[in-house]
Amino acid sequence: MRKALRLTQAQVAEKAGIDTSFYGQIERGANIPSLKTFAAIAGALKVNPSDLFGRSGRGKERLYETAIEVLLDGLDYKRKALVLGLLKDIVSHYRTK
Repeated sequence: MRKALRLTQAQVAEKAGIDTSFYGQIERGANIPSLKTFAAIAGALKVNPSDLFGRSGRGKERLYETAIEVLLDGLDYKRKALVLGLLKDIVSHYRTK
């Protein structure tokens, strides 16, 4: 999710109120966060904690859908329409290649 949102580990760690190296350990699976820390990370990413669980297959596609929802959050209708129009054009471009 962090990568889909184009955030650094340091940015997420700062928003979650944890040490950057600890956050890196969590991402690598070398350390397990407490429930409080897990919720803080989800909050820093502006996602539901369930969105952070490992995925395979269709779940990976949902990861990017969730990232798009997070990025659009807070935009008014017209700006959302503009961004989605740009995204549609980009997708159309890559589908024809």
